[in-house]
Amino acid sequence: MVDIEKFVKKNFPKVQKLGLNIESSEKEAEQGMKGYPPRMIENFDEDELVSYLLFGIKCSDVFATDFEGVEYEEFLEWCMNISDGELDFSEVTFDVDKKVWEKGEGTAEVSFKFNGEKYDYTAQVYYDWFDQKFISFLNEIFEKRGMAKRLIIFGDPNGAFFTYKTPDFCQRLKEEFPMLEADVL
Repeated sequence: MVDIEKFVKKNFPKVQKLGLNIESSEKEAEQGMKGYPPRMIENFDEDELVSYLLFGIKCSDVFATDFEGVEYEEFLEWCMNISDGELDFSEVTFDVDKKVWEKGEGTAEVSFKFNGEKYDYTAQVYYDWFDQKFISFLNEIFEKRGMAKRLIIFGDPNGAFFTYKTPDFCQRLKEEFPMLEADVL
């Protein structure tokens, strides 16, 4: 049986060391973990337990998604929300041909302005799944503009968390939680 109180007491300080803007207390994180059915928690591996702990910790500089049904405008808005004003996306459009949408496969055009400059991206369409290569496209823009921070994805197969930090965040996360993946796409 998983001792949730002990698990949170051990791992909440590790989350604090990551440098995230945590808005939850350790007790709130514990209550969040206790909200899951005990039989479900019992079947979790350590990486899944840590992911569910992260789901229960409110951070102003992190958002989570599973990539299904995520609109590009929504994703860019989430990116702005975690960037503390550094990222400004506007005039976002997603143009997909009706035949592609009905078939569920093909390409679509994503256009947007980033900090006043216009960009276009050809997204792969597979039903309502978000094209994760779009994240690499954004990070390439940040790099070309000489920005130090990147969109970083971390977590496990149950959920992807995003933050906007310098790439050394990946190393800090892997030091504290070696079972989780972290990468700049």
